[in-house]
Amino acid sequence: MANGFAGKLLFVDLTGGTISEESPDEAFYRNCIGGTGIGAMVLMNRMKPGADPLGPDNMLGFVTGPLTATGVYGGGRFMVTTKSPLTGGWADSNAGGTWGPELKTAGYDGVFFSGVAENPVCLVIDAGKARLIPAGHLWGKDTYETEDTLQAELGGEGLWKISCIGPAGEQCSRLAGIVNEKGRIAARSGVGAVMGSKKLKAVAVRGKKGARIGVADKE
Repeated sequence: MANGFAGKLLFVDLTGGTISEESPDEAFYRNCIGGTGIGAMVLMNRMKPGADPLGPDNMLGFVTGPLTATGVYGGGRFMVTTKSPLTGGWADSNAGGTWGPELKTAGYDGVFFSGVAENPVCLVIDAGKARLIPAGHLWGKDTYETEDTLQAELGGEGLWKISCIGPAGEQCSRLAGIVNEKGRIAARSGVGAVMGSKKLKAVAVRGKKGARIGVADKE
């Protein structure tokens, strides 16, 4: 899809362990420009009213915008959207680095999680192909250890971009954030607690080789 979008969203039901893709039409993207807009639209349309922020009905979204991966200043950021366990209201928290652009070049504008996994898991997105892998051996590790372990296990000479939680998120601390690249943190609103409540330890992403937003899109 033109104008800075990959044109696909990924949906992961952690309870059932299923993964599906959807391709929204252009009107969808025009009506909710940016990661916050996409996240708000998806959560408003798909979440049950009164959902427990730390329960299976809450959704957790990692979402990019049209400037992601263009090289525009600030375009490296991505947004995490959910219902906040800290306030009980809307939550959006962003982080910088290269994780957001990597998700876009992997073929997705966003990935949304619902449900709760029976055991800890990690989502691996490799150039447009996604799978869930066990992460029980990572549970209890801090974010540095988690990233180093996943980089070694997935291979690719450190080319994976990883967002993960540490023990605070696992224990559903309402102050927990989500960490990528060992120090870039989506820190507001307790988003790490939501990730922990779903037993989602990490999201590892590797984009398509050579994929970038084109010159026409940049203009």
